[in-house]
Amino acid sequence: MAGPSPCEVVIEASPVSTAKAELGESPLWAEGVGLRWLDVAGQRLHTLDPDGTHSCVGLSTRVTAVELGPGAELLAVTTNGFGWLDAESGRVEQFADVVAAPVSMNDGGIDAKGRCWAGSAVRDGSRRGALYRLDGNGVTTHLEKLAMSNGIDWSPAGDELYHVDSTAGTVTAWEFHLDSGELDMPRLVRRLPDGPCLPDGLTVDESGDIWLAVWGSGQVWCIDPETGETTAVVRVPATCPTSCAFGGPNLSTLYITTADTDGTGGLLYAAPVPARGLLPHRFSGGVPCA
Repeated sequence: MAGPSPCEVVIEASPVSTAKAELGESPLWAEGVGLRWLDVAGQRLHTLDPDGTHSCVGLSTRVTAVELGPGAELLAVTTNGFGWLDAESGRVEQFADVVAAPVSMNDGGIDAKGRCWAGSAVRDGSRRGALYRLDGNGVTTHLEKLAMSNGIDWSPAGDELYHVDSTAGTVTAWEFHLDSGELDMPRLVRRLPDGPCLPDGLTVDESGDIWLAVWGSGQVWCIDPETGETTAVVRVPATCPTSCAFGGPNLSTLYITTADTDGTGGLLYAAPVPARGLLPHRFSGGVPCA
């Protein structure tokens, strides 16, 4: 992959934990708790406390994403649906079945109304992936014929949803109707050329810029959501960054998960970026949390 252009800000990421994951994913900042992330393949939930202390717990089933729940439990996106995850014991209690093998659920996110959005992926080229919404009325399908639904987040105003289809190489902005939870008017933000580098997980900062983990590149890109241009690059000493999230006391540290595909990855990294993130929303089934 070509290096950053002279106009781009370049930032170096450093490891912040020695815990190695086969497939690190779903970084999640929780106030008073610290940074949580998954080893999807290893079925483990990791936590890095604000003081830098690391802990982890084995999970009773494979989980592909975690989100804040209405209470102490986490909302888990499992390989085939949704469940509640006890972060102390690692026990997952599934409450909704959505897909069946060879289709698998993947990344997720919570909108400002407390609804969970999560997508599915298939690796046989059949484009049987989809994007689902979980709320108090159950599970609704919104997008179909996806290859590998991945990163999901919203603009600060909540009027656009940004969604990655990894193997299609696309980051798409959808007009988002917050009250109804409906999508409209897709707009292509960025398409990566065919090759080893794929768009993966993403997060949005308080100014509205998109921070995109690019699998196969060893980089996280800061992307202007209107032009699709890269304005900053975080260099990660691992070939395959998978996702990113803001955390720390000022929400100005970008945490980056990675996969150990070639012996270079699997650690959690952090970078001091010239941006501030937004606190993640809690799942409430579409009923605003108090």
